[in-house]
Amino acid sequence: MEDKGPLIIAACWAFTGLSLLFVAARLFVRLAVYNKLMSDDYWIILSTICAVCSNSLVILSVHWGNGQHWDTLDQEHQQEVMRWMIVAYVPGIETLGFPKLAVVCLLSRLLAPGKLHLRILWALSIGCVISLTVTVMTLLLQCSPPSAAWNFDLPRDCIKPKVIEGLAFWASSWSAFLDFYLAIYPAVVLWRLQMSMKKKIGLTIALGMGVISGCVGIVKTTGIPTFLSEDVSYELCEPLYWTSIEGNLIIIAACIPILGPLLEMFKGRPIWRTDKSSSNRQYEDYSKQSTQKQQDAIELRSKHRKKVDAYGFTIHAKDESEEAIVHPDKRSASEEWRLQSGGVGAPPQPSPPASPSTSTPPPRRDVP
Repeated sequence: MEDKGPLIIAACWAFTGLSLLFVAARLFVRLAVYNKLMSDDYWIILSTICAVCSNSLVILSVHWGNGQHWDTLDQEHQQEVMRWMIVAYVPGIETLGFPKLAVVCLLSRLLAPGKLHLRILWALSIGCVISLTVTVMTLLLQCSPPSAAWNFDLPRDCIKPKVIEGLAFWASSWSAFLDFYLAIYPAVVLWRLQMSMKKKIGLTIALGMGVISGCVGIVKTTGIPTFLSEDVSYELCEPLYWTSIEGNLIIIAACIPILGPLLEMFKGRPIWRTDKSSSNRQYEDYSKQSTQKQQDAIELRSKHRKKVDAYGFTIHAKDESEEAIVHPDKRSASEEWRLQSGGVGAPPQPSPPASPSTSTPPPRRDVP
């Protein structure tokens, strides 16, 4: 293929369009069903903006000859290809990091990791974003002045390509490793809980889609040595669209666990039903309950449901008791009991005392 330009545009926008559909579905669930956005939604929105901006800049680079062989371009086209290729990498690389912050926000609420593990999760994700940002800034400011990276008429004092290659390899490897970790961690936790096999598999798949983006990250990382290529416009376009594909796959993987209510809707089940007397009610806005404020739900549920927590999990213990995956700062009484005693079941909860306004008065006895 002598011109990879059409392939670049098709690959970038195909996956970006798909991720836009998932993001739109995610925002529909959060706004139409839960009536609010949460912190992870804003990270996803920021990631989507970066993906769209990067693809728009990719179109400009292709317009000037990106994807064609370097020696077939005149100096003006070579300079413009370098300019827009470098600028397109800036938001494109950031799409690899921001969605991971959204995933950590979600997992910290769903799985309630311990304080040490929670700090490790945040350290890994923030460190990944920092490493990607350092790579972006190094790429953007590799020359002094920065415009000398694409203006060949200026005197050039630039960083060696091997330095940029090393940073890119480090950041991409960290990103791919974190994709695998954030996908495997919930699978390990869920597999150890007492819940139906069907639900284990469903939740593991929903929370483990990051494995796909991790595999793409490995494929992309193997192409990073092309930073040393002399055929810049033809060789360096491959990491460009692989970066777009990986970033959009991470966005999609971060959106899938939130889309449970849409699955219920496609099955013909009402997701806005609020009749609490129905035993087959499929969805309830638990975020409005006083005991579980500021929480969202994952709706991967069976038709006949028992008592669930704020995220829609019903976990059946061996003694037919239930345990919930709850917010680390708002544990239920059964969760506190399990943490103190080390048991897997929950103690029976005492029934609340009858309200004086609704209790039946004792029968009146007439004194003769």
